[in-house]
Amino acid sequence: MADRWNYLMIAGDGGAEAQVRIKLEDLGSGATATVQLAVDGSEVPVDDAPVDYEAPEWKAKKILAGGGIDDARFEAIKRDVRSRLGA
Repeated sequence: MADRWNYLMIAGDGGAEAQVRIKLEDLGSGATATVQLAVDGSEVPVDDAPVDYEAPEWKAKKILAGGGIDDARFEAIKRDVRSRLGA
């Protein structure tokens, strides 16, 4: 499956990253799945908060690592997003 991951940074009141919206798109079907996380790794409802910028995966990992999300947890989050693609 060809897919595209987006890591969208949402700034908080002070301008620093407060949330990360992770979006997966299946390029074949156009189906999408999205999860939104606070920087501490807790899932929050996906909303329409404006995106500050799109980051590469390594930057999203770095930001979430500050909240205690290690590589294994990050990959688990991605698996969960992929599982939502068919829902």
